[in-house]
Amino acid sequence: MPVFWVIAAATAASAYSSYEAGQAQEEQYRAEQRKAEVQNVRSVRQQIREARMTQASMTNVAAQTGGMGGSALAGGTSSVGAQLAGNLGYMSDIATENTAITNAAISATQWQTTATIFGAIGSVAGTYGKATGKIK
Repeated sequence: MPVFWVIAAATAASAYSSYEAGQAQEEQYRAEQRKAEVQNVRSVRQQIREARMTQASMTNVAAQTGGMGGSALAGGTSSVGAQLAGNLGYMSDIATENTAITNAAISATQWQTTATIFGAIGSVAGTYGKATGKIK
């Protein structure tokens, strides 16, 4: 019977290690997701900043040339706004997909950890069965 307890203890240690490894990998995925979100926010701010600078430059040129009420200024600034909206929509779509990828990776890690734990338990049962002669 002492062999059983050694096997059981080793299995418990293996299962616990698998669980902790899974937790660490999940945290890694979450950290990567947070990093991607920070990068996305920075990119969004940069896009907005560049669009505002472009619109301000257009307005400045129009003021210097006497075209403040012209359709060229209105069309140009509208075009910049439309491009910005398109870029921000794309960035939002990418952020959504990155979140989906992270969630899938976390789920896969959880299932892999569960499979490893059950594999260790099954191994203990087989070893015990062979050691006691219940499995031949």
